[in-house]
Amino acid sequence: MQMTNNPLNTLYHAHIYFNNEQSALATQVREQIIHDIPQLTYRGQLIPMSIGPHPKPMFELHIPGDCINFAMASIDTLREGLSVLIHPVNDNEYLAHTQHAKWLGVALPLKIEVLK
Repeated sequence: MQMTNNPLNTLYHAHIYFNNEQSALATQVREQIIHDIPQLTYRGQLIPMSIGPHPKPMFELHIPGDCINFAMASIDTLREGLSVLIHPVNDNEYLAHTQHAKWLGVALPLKIEVLK
């Protein structure tokens, strides 16, 4: 599983989703990912509600492009069944969150009208 068609200097966001009953699991997954991927440039806290286009509580991580494939493989191994959206950061948020995005696990329906 790889992200393609983006330059190595592209920044990526990973959104790891959970529900309220999974908060403890999400905390453990977050801590393990942060431990295993020291290249992360941002390590967001758990957001306990839906926000923006995101349909569930989540936490966000920022991944430099030069380690995206390593990070995706690591997150996929560590996600414990949680759904993960990974997308490049670019000027077109709609395309970034849809056509250019990759899902690990079950793809969730985003509130894409927020991005138009």
